[in-house]
Amino acid sequence: MTSNEKKNIQINTEKSKCLIFHRGRLPKCSFTLNGRSLEIVNSYSYLGFTFSTLLSFTEHVRGLVEKANSRCGILRSRLPLNRLPLHLVLSIFSCYTLPIFRYGLPLWLSSISNSIQQSVNAVFTKFLKTYLGVPFSSNNAITHFVTNTGPLMQTLREIAPNSLNVFLFPEVLHGHCLSFIENNNPPAPYDHLREIPTFFWRSKIFSSLPVDPRVRKSLCRELFDTNHNTLCATEKFHGSDRSNCKCLGCGQEMQYYHQYFCPIYNH
Repeated sequence: MTSNEKKNIQINTEKSKCLIFHRGRLPKCSFTLNGRSLEIVNSYSYLGFTFSTLLSFTEHVRGLVEKANSRCGILRSRLPLNRLPLHLVLSIFSCYTLPIFRYGLPLWLSSISNSIQQSVNAVFTKFLKTYLGVPFSSNNAITHFVTNTGPLMQTLREIAPNSLNVFLFPEVLHGHCLSFIENNNPPAPYDHLREIPTFFWRSKIFSSLPVDPRVRKSLCRELFDTNHNTLCATEKFHGSDRSNCKCLGCGQEMQYYHQYFCPIYNH
């Protein structure tokens, strides 16, 4: 009789799986429980975490990103976010969406890929760009500058060390550092000015974002220079390279914020 049977503990062998942490080729092995073979899997969800064989939490955070995007969609459908001032919109995000990423934050923060970090940042930038009324392809640094915010990963790194304060460890562990926290010191502040493209400083100066969604959208589309396609003679899609762009009005080379200098549109 096993120890589990003595304690009258029943284990569902059909729901039990075996996950082996390894690098390279999986070693040949097998496991049984109560005479039944256990299935060896590549990932397993436990207490809200998705563990992988490489002990990477990229797939786990990818699921968090999907939940966060869904939560933002629900907020936009149920609340008049477009008609609220910016500080309330940011508070709503911090209250209803940010906690999705805070669960187990110190555990997964240093074990995710660069691409999934960009996906985490995109959750917040898309939320902001929807409020500003600009395309998702708009510059992220300008988005953070206009809203006086920073990338979501930056915020998570800043709050990660304080997330450990809720844990109580035995005295024998005092003076030791947890292995999954690479650096308990908060990261350097996000530098808006270093990331913003130089052409942005040709745009308008504003004191605060308008609360009226139409006025705010009009201002932001001008700040981000997203009206370029309506003035450009080049009909096919083109990105940041505007060396071949010609103005429909004056026929001259059309760079960023050309409408400010065009003798036709600025007349």
